[in-house]
Amino acid sequence: MIVCAALVVPPDSKVYVPQELANRKVGLDYGNGTAYAGLQMLEGAVPREAVTTCAAVIHPGERLAAMLRGEFDATVLQEPWITVAEKAGCRLVSTTFFHGTWVAGPDLDPALYAAFLRGVIQAVRRINADKRRYVSYFKEGWAAGDPAVQALTPDDFNLGRIQLREPTPIPEDEARWAWDWMASWGVLHGTFDVTTQINRKVEREAHELAFGSNGLPRARETSTAGGIARDSNWM
Repeated sequence: MIVCAALVVPPDSKVYVPQELANRKVGLDYGNGTAYAGLQMLEGAVPREAVTTCAAVIHPGERLAAMLRGEFDATVLQEPWITVAEKAGCRLVSTTFFHGTWVAGPDLDPALYAAFLRGVIQAVRRINADKRRYVSYFKEGWAAGDPAVQALTPDDFNLGRIQLREPTPIPEDEARWAWDWMASWGVLHGTFDVTTQINRKVEREAHELAFGSNGLPRARETSTAGGIARDSNWM
């Protein structure tokens, strides 16, 4: 899963580039990916000592409303609230993309995880083939009760912000960098240990079940009147 995060300011803000957010209050949903993405965008533009943040509510719609009330100078949003903010006249001063990850317990069944991976890959391929067709899903879930989101049409969305890729095993170098970076902000403590942070056994078994040792998707056997047939949909 790849998420687009945008650093957003109100319509009447004097801020046009992220450098102008030095020593200005940015509302972040601490502990979530969008907050870390916000820190990365800010530290790429201003010295760390000039990065000024405050705790903001988790719900993006409520966080956007708080910014528009003047509780902070900027915030970080993801879709569909990036589009809502643009429709309201807000400006995007920076955008970035980050990987979302799944967290599972040590007793996760590799076969169940493999089925999940196959489903995700099928969804990625369908959505990438026609993104506009699927943007209506942004209006479901916790966005269902937000009138501003419900007022959006498929044509309102910038499809360039909707990026999907098929899941792969977690690269150790990226995981190690992310740990060290978060530790530099005091969010994590200790050193990175790949054996405790990534269950390679479950990951490897699930990917082999889903794709085979050659990395290609496995076909699923299905019962037919004439015996066993190969299901090319592998779902």
